[in-house]
Formats: sequence, C-alpha cells, structure tokens
Amino acid sequence: MILKEEFIASLKNCVGFEADAFEQAHNISPVVSVRINQTKTGVEAFSHEATNIEGKNVLNKLEEANSVPWCNEGYYLDQRPVFTLDPHIHAGAYYVQEASSMFIDHALKKVLEGKSGLKALDLCASPGGKTTLLANFPHFKLLLANEIIQSRVSTLYENIVKWGNDHVFISNNDPRDIGKLSGFFDVILVDAPCSGSGLFRKDPSAMDQWNQELVSFCSVRQKRILDDIYPALAENGILVYSTCSYSFDENEANLDILLSQYGLESLRIPVPPEWGVVETQSPLKGAFGYRFYPDKVKGEGFFCAVLQKKDIAISSDVKTKRIRTFYKSDNLKKFLENPDHHVCYIHEKDVFAVEIDCFDDFTVLQDHLSLKRSGLRVGNLIRDELLPDHELAMSNSKYSELPSFDVNEELALKYLRKMDMGLEVESKGWMLVKFKGVALGWVKSIPRRMNNYYPINWRILMRE
Repeated sequence: MILKEEFIASLKNCVGFEADAFEQAHNISPVVSVRINQTKTGVEAFSHEATNIEGKNVLNKLEEANSVPWCNEGYYLDQRPVFTLDPHIHAGAYYVQEASSMFIDHALKKVLEGKSGLKALDLCASPGGKTTLLANFPHFKLLLANEIIQSRVSTLYENIVKWGNDHVFISNNDPRDIGKLSGFFDVILVDAPCSGSGLFRKDPSAMDQWNQELVSFCSVRQKRILDDIYPALAENGILVYSTCSYSFDENEANLDILLSQYGLESLRIPVPPEWGVVETQSPLKGAFGYRFYPDKVKGEGFFCAVLQKKDIAISSDVKTKRIRTFYKSDNLKKFLENPDHHVCYIHEKDVFAVEIDCFDDFTVLQDHLSLKRSGLRVGNLIRDELLPDHELAMSNSKYSELPSFDVNEELALKYLRKMDMGLEVESKGWMLVKFKGVALGWVKSIPRRMNNYYPINWRILMRE
C-alpha cells in the first residue's frame, strides 16, 4: 500500500511515529483477533482445548493462537477463517474484534477496581464490539448501547442479543438527547466517529477518502458529541475517549479542549513497555493518551484516553410517567433460571424481563429515550401461553434445565440456514438446539416433524 505523502507529513510530530517502520507495516496483512465470551456455557473449556477436529470452529484453534496482552479474553488467529460458517459466532461465543481496541478492557479495569453497581453508556455503539466487551464487566448493573444512525441499530441489536446479557439496553438517540439525563451515567465511552486512518490496512480504499479537510470535519464533530454528552456524566464519573485515527487534531488536541472547558482530570493507565503501546501527553494540559501503531503492536491504529469528572454534577430530576402492566406467572419458572431476580412486564403481548437491580434506572431510560431494546424479550403471549423468543434462547438468564439437544457442525449450519435438519426426537414441544453445549436457538418438536424457529433475518445465506 502506498500512503499519501500528505498523510505521512501530518503525523510527523505525533509521539511514537516512525515513518519508515509505519509505512513498512502497511505492506503487511492486518492481524485477525477474537474475544471470547466466557459467560456462555462451555466456552472456557473450548478456548484451551487441544483438538484435531476438522471444520471451521474458531474456538478449537485458540490453543494455537497468542493471547492479546491487554485483554484476558482476546486471542490472535494465524489466519482469517470464514467466520460466517462457524456456528459458535452465531451463538455469541466470541466476537471478532480488532485487538488494539480491546485496550479499553485493560484501562477500565484499572480505574474501576473495587467499584460496583455502576451505570454505563457506550455512546457510538454499532456494531457492538465495545458494548459486548463492557457487557461482561461485573462493575455495571446497567449498560446502554446507543447508536445515532438508525440503519445500524439492527446489527447492534443482533450482536448484543447473541452475547446474552440482560442488563444491556439499546437506544437510537442523538447525544444531546442523552445529555439531558444530567449526571445519570458513571461511565461513558465515546468511541468517536473519525477519519479512520488507523484502519487503512484493513480497508485500503479508505486511504483514497482521507484528506486534511476530513480530519478537520471529524474533529469538529467529535467536539460537538463530547459537548452534548458531558452533562450526562456523574460527578467522579469516568469518560473514555477513543478513535481509530492517528491524527493529532482528533486525539490530543481534543483532550486539551476537554480539560480546558470542563472539570476533568486525566487518568494515567499503567502500561508495560513490552506491549509496545505509546504513551503520549497533550501539549497544553498534559492529558495522557495511548497510541497504537501497527509497527509497534500486533494490531491496527487506535487512540484511547481516560478522564474523570471533577465538576459537581447536577442531579437528574427526570421522573417516570409510563404505566406498565406487570406479568407474573408460573410460566416464568419454565423459562428463567431466577425469575424472582427480574421484573417482568407486558408490552403489546410481548413479555419482557428486566433485572430488579436496574429496573428503576431502566424506566428512566424508557420514558426519555427511544429504546430499541427494552429488556430481555422472554416471549409472546398467545391465549395465556408464553411462546419463547429467540432473545431468551441467547440469554444467560434462561432456565438451565430447558429441554435441548446437541448437534454436529453440519446440522448446526442447516439450522442456522433455517433449513429442515431432518431430525425427529422423542420429546415434544419447545427445545433448544445447541452446538457443543452453546445454544443456537429454538425448535418446536411436533408429531412427524420439527419446526425451525431461527430468526429469518439472521439466517446464513452463504454456501460452502
């Protein structure tokens, strides 16, 4: 890849930038990395299992891969498989995520140590990589994933549902709408839209779109987003700012503006030198940032900084207004592992479950934002019978003794293509299809046939 001279010249004063090594790195194929979901049954065993099983299953190959140093659940792969044809990715057992961006896991775990019961926001969330990373943090009782572009919400929804955490909600709002929830969130991640220069190796065509005018446009938009969302951050709350850009104007310059305008303190994150991550400081305020260069780390370009709010946050005075129809039934005991840990309500014959610990905060979100996921959709009520939803099949809260059966890779792919698997089982009724112990979705067994209830919009269209 030949990088634009204007682009290289724009980086010459960035800390850690070495032009020759940087350009050489862009002639090497990008690395492939995944992050496993250890909340899914059986995944931890697969991740360390030496096996000779043939096929496309990524989890069988992690023993051969190196771990990502700044994320315990992250692994590098030697090559890029056809992820679409691996049943485990459809089960939410892992997520394909760029390794450098997993640094957020390390940074937040350092600053949140010993804290719990927090409310978090991933402001620019689609397609869901960082949301699913945050979803497994024990520190958060509630996590809101927001996506301003409506056309991208469906992808975000699919990835979050597959990951299986019930305390994750989805909204489709402008940052200024969320900013009206004064002091509501303890942690806000702004992975800001940027010029994308850090991903040129993965998308060489993006190089053609890059110019200094684009950088300036993105910098202005980033400032607007940060201004709009800042009021929603609680006192002593944590703001994580990140981009996949190398540009100074989108990174250190924005940190200086933030610290100049608001009562924010920069937090320094301990980083072992062998990781190759470059620590930088903004020129005016000395705010710490962390740069990832492909010639120094096994990953793509990335920038991350962690700030803490020292302003006095104005307490949110929002009140709930909606009247809800709550749902209590013995049906829940058939589907939820701990139904007493949830508040269940009905909306248009759909039954939703929300964890008790976050229900009051959830109602605030539901009454003031455009929510696209309002808790775990347990199922649909038809003549007092609860028909289970695909969200329940993916959820970590489903009843552990639900009827189920395990299938091999060939049958799993038939199921995920929404085809007839050609099976008959003795049990009748709703059953979970599993691949190596991890749920893929529902079937309903009736005399002489088995109906496939995999969501039609999610089915695999790719052939071998």
